[in-house]
Amino acid sequence: MKKIIVEFLCRNQSKGYSSKEISQALSLKEEDINYAMLKLGLSDFLFDLTAGLISNRTNAKAKRARVRIEDVSVGGVTYYRCFKLDSDPGE
Repeated sequence: MKKIIVEFLCRNQSKGYSSKEISQALSLKEEDINYAMLKLGLSDFLFDLTAGLISNRTNAKAKRARVRIEDVSVGGVTYYRCFKLDSDPGE
């Protein structure tokens, strides 16, 4: 499910989307979106925390394009947006 959400956000980078908007666009439950985004945030945090401790082995897929999902809260609503960190110059 995380992959579907990330692909949606990266295809629509022009603005941020709330979990309600994402759930409506993808026909998923809002609670499932919130849970997936929480897991994604925790995995990104742990990756950043351990990046210097673990050898940097990347496969071709991970090397091709890296993205970060940014979140911001406005008026109690959290909006998510895809931000590309880097990409393969061949794309």
